[in-house]
Amino acid sequence: MRKPYFHLQRLVKKYSRPIRLHIRQEGVYDGGVYCPGETEIKDTYGACIAMKRPSMNDSGGNYAKEDKHLYLLNPIPHALENVKVECDGQMYTITIDRDHGNEPFTGVYAYYLTWISKFDTKELPPEVTQHADGA
Repeated sequence: MRKPYFHLQRLVKKYSRPIRLHIRQEGVYDGGVYCPGETEIKDTYGACIAMKRPSMNDSGGNYAKEDKHLYLLNPIPHALENVKVECDGQMYTITIDRDHGNEPFTGVYAYYLTWISKFDTKELPPEVTQHADGA
């Protein structure tokens, strides 16, 4: 990768904090019965930033105030499939992968995070729901 034109990497490093990626591995069929894959937890650093109100309204979607932007220096492989992000004790799902070929210019990978309510934990694996509840 060549040197980026803009130095956004410095800003991402400055505002980065520890985050956890909960990556669900693909499941397998065993004798016709589906067995879900295990969840791998990967600790990393990223800038998890709250959305401004204009970006919530102008994005053409319905975003809650808890939704965030995530900026990383390394990509999340298959970010839209089976990946949950834990930031500041809250769980998020990646809803938009904003990688559109701008990485050579910026050196940064950008994602939209949608907050997962504690009431929506039915889709999370048991180890994630226990961790989110503080157990």
